[in-house]
Amino acid sequence: MSPTEQPTTAYDDEIDLRDLALMLVEGWYWIVGAVVVAVVAAFAYLAVTTPTYETRFRAVPASSANFAGFNLFNDFSIEPEDAYRALGNRLSSFQNFERFAESNREVFVMGEGADLGRLFNGRFSVSGLTAERDGSMALSVQYRYPEGERGAEVLNTYISDTAEQVWNTLRSRFDDFNRAQITRLESTLELQKESLQAEREEQLFLLEQAISVARRLDIDKPTTPQQFGRQPSGTEVIYANISGDGSLPLYFMGYEALEADRDVLRDALDQGLSNSAIRTTNQQLLQRQRIMEQLAGSRLQGVDEGVEPNHTERVVDVVEYAFPPAGPSEPRRALILALSLVLGGMLGVMLVFLSRFAVSLRSYRKAKG
Repeated sequence: MSPTEQPTTAYDDEIDLRDLALMLVEGWYWIVGAVVVAVVAAFAYLAVTTPTYETRFRAVPASSANFAGFNLFNDFSIEPEDAYRALGNRLSSFQNFERFAESNREVFVMGEGADLGRLFNGRFSVSGLTAERDGSMALSVQYRYPEGERGAEVLNTYISDTAEQVWNTLRSRFDDFNRAQITRLESTLELQKESLQAEREEQLFLLEQAISVARRLDIDKPTTPQQFGRQPSGTEVIYANISGDGSLPLYFMGYEALEADRDVLRDALDQGLSNSAIRTTNQQLLQRQRIMEQLAGSRLQGVDEGVEPNHTERVVDVVEYAFPPAGPSEPRRALILALSLVLGGMLGVMLVFLSRFAVSLRSYRKAKG
């Protein structure tokens, strides 16, 4: 061998796709077997898995006209967003669901001794309690339930029951506020009457004093200091009454006029105390008491009468009630079968490669031995 000649060693790193295809064709039984096993496993899983269905309720804040019965005065109001959030918060409350479930166990499909907390967390989801970036609000209540349960009806009934509780809560809040205002107005009215009583008693005292002075001075008719004292013209005499404001003393009115004034004032005391402030307060009190009576008799317009009979539509504006779905949401049969075919085929290809590798490994050992 000449020095210029170099030994050549052939390394073939290329993979012939024809060899791979031939290998897969020869190992077809591995692929078919793996696919059959995967499909059988998928059918077995679908057979033992209980189908789960899904339904949804959607709503937005109601019109402000729905709450006009609560907004009769400027000092109390209920906004649509208040009722909307109250409904959403109650729907997402486990205590509220527990109360409903205990009263309506027959409508749920669940085992004996089922954990209501786990059931609630697994089946319910509530969203839309906060406003979106554009300020819009949309309540969405999703309910997942097993086969055999009338889930759409359960969800609509749960929401209706909760909406009624919300409306009654708003009604109680208005009633409590109205009663508090009645107590305030009664106290105000009592203070106003006491103040007017003291005022009139003070006036009576001043009149009695003035009458006594007028009788002693024998002033029976209204007169002036000049006529009474017969002061010469041009003589200035300053008279001051008890109040010290520079006006003439009351006794110059004469005891006849003063006694008439006193008698009228006494009659007013006997017949009742009243002035513009007291009449205004009394009118407000009567309005509040009328509302309290109507609430007690469930006859208040805009709250008990003349309103939507469906409590859900009183509290929110329903976009979509829950309805039965066309098919189960889980398990997804088509997806599971498709995945079983794909995974079975991949497993079959791996088994073909492993079997060929095992054959080549045995041949290598024999060649080395």
